[in-house]
Amino acid sequence: MKKFLLSLLGGVIIGGIICYVFMDYETSNYIIQNYYGLDEKEIKEWDFSYITQAGFIILITTLLIYFSWVLLEKRADKD
Repeated sequence: MKKFLLSLLGGVIIGGIICYVFMDYETSNYIIQNYYGLDEKEIKEWDFSYITQAGFIILITTLLIYFSWVLLEKRADKD
């Protein structure tokens, strides 16, 4: 259990850094002008493609850390 949680934490940290550095995030917010008497209204939306891609990167990073850890433990037990 400890191995899984540490792999997940490492995946979130390293995957988050990878997403921040390499993925170009552009906001999907837009502004409507003259909206029922208001000068302008900003519409905020979630960018689901960015969230999905970042989730996949974090998941892959987590799995790489976990399976690397398992292989290193097996190699250490073998010797």
